[in-house]
Amino acid sequence: MSFPKGITWRQPAVFAAATLVCTVLAIWAVVAAPVGSFAGVSGLYIAAAVYVPLALWFGVWGCFAGYLSCIFMGLYLGYSVPFVMVWALADFFEGFIPLLIYRSIKAKPTLQLNRPKMTYGLNALLAVDLVGSGAALMLSYTTIFVATFIVGILLLVVQASVEDRKTWITWLIVGVFLASLVSGVFGVGALVAFGFVPASAFTTAFSGRVFGDIIVLATLGTILTVALTPIIMKSRVYVRRFFS
Repeated sequence: MSFPKGITWRQPAVFAAATLVCTVLAIWAVVAAPVGSFAGVSGLYIAAAVYVPLALWFGVWGCFAGYLSCIFMGLYLGYSVPFVMVWALADFFEGFIPLLIYRSIKAKPTLQLNRPKMTYGLNALLAVDLVGSGAALMLSYTTIFVATFIVGILLLVVQASVEDRKTWITWLIVGVFLASLVSGVFGVGALVAFGFVPASAFTTAFSGRVFGDIIVLATLGTILTVALTPIIMKSRVYVRRFFS
């Protein structure tokens, strides 16, 4: 079997594996940590934590893994094919927008470490914060959930202040905040447009989704980026442009 120039069997293989992982995480998130009674809206969408790193590691292949996993998750929830084709764009663009910006400014996804021991310690605190967020959400402790959101952001700001500021601030603005906002607009917007969520509830559903995505990206997404990016960038599966 022949592939287009620059593409080998590795990219489709990574795409298939990533899609499987994302699908499992997406289904778990919307079942275990929903926002109110809004089917398909999770306050702790764990899958979002891998969408951005996957895009920065594997290019558009990673973006399509997020897109396809959302389609599978939507079908699992009983939504129609036309709807999930639109709705899943939220997870595609959550990875694609950061990918487009990173490639445009020629920024590497590696988060440079000047004080690795301190950063690893902060990453451990981020992991604890994520567990606390999940527990607070499932037990409906709203105040604690909001507190974990604030703590996660503060820990990231501390990391940015002691590490290479350019790479860390880029990650914080593009990989965490912008990615979450874009996903929230597409995801909740599609639910409202197709009548699954009333327009009057847009703010509630949007806030829940965006806050949840920010938490998982600020915590688990950061941990994955710190720990795995240097390894993947040295491997043959790393995509330097968009497809190869």
